[in-house]
Amino acid sequence: MLWLALYFPQLPLEVFTRVRQQAGALVVVESQAGREQVSRCNSAAQAYGVRPGLALPAALTLCADLVVQRRDPGRERQALDELAAWAYQFSARIAFEPSLLLLEVGASRRLFGGLPGLLQRVQHELQQVGYSARHALAPTPTAAGLLARSRPGCEVSDAQALRSAVAPLPLASLTRERAVRELVRHVGLHTIGDVLGLPRVELARRSGPALPALLDRLLGHAADPRDEWSPPRHFAQTVELLGEIGQSTALVFPARRLMVALCGFLRGLGGGAQRLQWTLQHRDGRPPTAFDQGLLDPSRDADHMLEVFRERIERLVLPAPVVAIGLRVDDWQAFAEHSLALLDDNPGPRDHALLERLSNRLGEQRVRGLRCLPDHRPERAWQLCRPGDGDALPDGAHRQGLSQPPWLLASPRPLRDCGGVPDYGGALRLENLPERIEAGWWDGGDITRDYFIAHSPAGERLWVFRDRRGGGWYLHGLFV
Repeated sequence: MLWLALYFPQLPLEVFTRVRQQAGALVVVESQAGREQVSRCNSAAQAYGVRPGLALPAALTLCADLVVQRRDPGRERQALDELAAWAYQFSARIAFEPSLLLLEVGASRRLFGGLPGLLQRVQHELQQVGYSARHALAPTPTAAGLLARSRPGCEVSDAQALRSAVAPLPLASLTRERAVRELVRHVGLHTIGDVLGLPRVELARRSGPALPALLDRLLGHAADPRDEWSPPRHFAQTVELLGEIGQSTALVFPARRLMVALCGFLRGLGGGAQRLQWTLQHRDGRPPTAFDQGLLDPSRDADHMLEVFRERIERLVLPAPVVAIGLRVDDWQAFAEHSLALLDDNPGPRDHALLERLSNRLGEQRVRGLRCLPDHRPERAWQLCRPGDGDALPDGAHRQGLSQPPWLLASPRPLRDCGGVPDYGGALRLENLPERIEAGWWDGGDITRDYFIAHSPAGERLWVFRDRRGGGWYLHGLFV
């Protein structure tokens, strides 16, 4: 096995700043020895001289416009859980430590072209979701977590190299047990290597059985069981904005963070999303703004989803400034990868991207497709549908023959009878024998008609019929 540890030292800060492209001076504070002091600060605050460990009053003296956030452990735990949903694309085995994710990547590194390709992909997408991480690789999860905190970037793949990698590390970085601290103070053991050099029986007598067992898990001499994370059935994430957003186009940046996380989750499940449900929350108890983003085909391409979202959000009028944005997908579907053919036997494919942009800009009800139905009555042989849904015919359906025109009138138009011949700008010339259609007796829409192709004096080619039951001639379609 090979474990990848992702350590997020700036997680207390990034849970507040990840959804803003540019944030002002901001610090995260927590209580230490009865006073509030800076725990994390962003680069804008550092430019004023603010540093971690500084008392909050002193930090406010350096920067009067400093934004102060209390550290939120619950929000950090939720962020780790959301990161696990994104990381599921890289490993099916995920475990947690404080501010740290553990991924077993030994079984999936070939999928990403080896470890360099996998690590590059992880770091690239972490930037896109708004987090920064230090990483380490080791054969055991305990060692990977320890190295990510103490020696970021360290990559160890075998047991002998692992022992050498952890030997220089302080023993206090491995455990904070009181007995171990006493051992370090009284006996003079400072590093993990110092402890590994002691006789095991003597070590157990002085420190108790916990430390030798921990060392065995560290080096892989004993099992290191972990509670592994399981993916949820649905994707649902909400990010609170650092400030209010009053322009709809400014929501594109936080929306991209959510889309990248969604696509990682979908790749892990082997699925794609066709309908995204967005929720925009407002202040002062105002009802949230909710809208759907539809796609013609299941997708897990964040760039494509973002383009469709941009088209949709540009025509959205916000009733009030937005303080949080949420994304939910309930009905993800199995996703099949498609390879483009070198020589396409079907030239001129449908431009799905254009249809999606039109649907999101104009509204889904204004961009429709046609679906054939198994009915011989022309006016009931089709129905409107979502674009792309009308390609495959249902069982028993048929396409109309070439004798029927592509343009049908909304309802048949009566024609004047001129000596047994229909009149449309003059007497029509009828072609060949009629095509008789008798259908609908089972649903109350019974028809008996003889259809003809006719030519008008103006040169128009028409589709007309004579109603055998009620009498009279009617114009039903035009050949264009």
